[in-house]
Amino acid sequence: MVSKIYKIVCTLFCAFFIFSCMSHGNTVAVDDDYSDTEPEVADISDSETDNDDSSETDVRPYEDADFIEDYDYVDEDADAESDEDFDVSTDEDMDSTGDDFDIVDDADLIEETDDFDGDSVQIRIVAGNITSGNNQSYDPGHGIRIFQALKPDIALVQEMNYGSNTSSDYKNFAQKIVGTNYYAVDDADYDIPNGVVSKYPITSHGYWKDPNIDNRALMWAVVDIPGEKDVFAVSVHLHTDPASDQVKAAQVIVDEIGKLESSNPGRYYYVVGGDFNGDSAVSSNGFGKNNTFYISGPDPVDEEDNCNTNRNRNKQYDFVLADYPLHEFQIPVVYYSSKDPEKTKIFENGLVFDTRVYEKKESELNEYFSPAQLNDSGASSMQHMAVVKDFLIELK
Repeated sequence: MVSKIYKIVCTLFCAFFIFSCMSHGNTVAVDDDYSDTEPEVADISDSETDNDDSSETDVRPYEDADFIEDYDYVDEDADAESDEDFDVSTDEDMDSTGDDFDIVDDADLIEETDDFDGDSVQIRIVAGNITSGNNQSYDPGHGIRIFQALKPDIALVQEMNYGSNTSSDYKNFAQKIVGTNYYAVDDADYDIPNGVVSKYPITSHGYWKDPNIDNRALMWAVVDIPGEKDVFAVSVHLHTDPASDQVKAAQVIVDEIGKLESSNPGRYYYVVGGDFNGDSAVSSNGFGKNNTFYISGPDPVDEEDNCNTNRNRNKQYDFVLADYPLHEFQIPVVYYSSKDPEKTKIFENGLVFDTRVYEKKESELNEYFSPAQLNDSGASSMQHMAVVKDFLIELK
């Protein structure tokens, strides 16, 4: 009996020993699992730290597209700065006139335009003094429809009166013409201000005094196109009489550009355009001085091969002139049919646009140049025709 009891005790003791070992093994297994979770805990801690940093800085990242669309590059303060006389010859001076501007990266522009393919960018420049009505204004709508029909990337605008010439008025004007808020004006208080409206950001702007007149100026703006070089665009409305005044104003522009080019060689493509009120400035002692601008023909024409741009179409008043590097990239101006994309109208050396040319073929006007209307170029007090040139700029 004692022997049986002894065997039972031994058996229970062995069972207890085995059970204890098994329980200890489970404890080790749990410890291993816990050890595996430690890196995850560390990761969570790092994540929380990042969130705290973000909270402390209180910075909300913006969407590039929203920034481009909503950012106000020109406000009342920027316009107020234009009341001063600008004498631009260096980058530092230029920046002082546009210190309210933020420069948008070229990468942002790629999403904004279909004319950029990475190797080149096509730029259409339109010059127009195409106001109508009694107040030398774009309010009646004839000039706006013409600009819309011509589809500029950069518009050199004369007599830039719209609404009350407030910042919001000008942004509305730019939206109608190029679909952005980018504009600059010499001085909204001038009777007939000159301006630039652009599909691309305007990073700085200003003007030089015209030595002959005081109700407008020789206005300039730097347009940030894709690539390393920007376009330095000058929008002018020169004095009518005497013709020598046109040459004097052209010499002011050429001399100022000479200073810019000396201090910033190769930084810009230069273009000047607008209402020259004659062709005296398109000469070797005017805009051709020092070979600053290409002044030789052939000139833009309409479908009837007429290069004249005044209302009666017998005098050449309006021009778009490029410097020699930009002129090398000039290409034919092409407009596509809204009915058949295979059909085009091609203007080898640029276009002078007059809606009245289509009097007997109004359907073509609607097909190629909507929303322009047949009588827009003949509207009351419409004194000039718009001029168009295209450039395919290689990006280096």
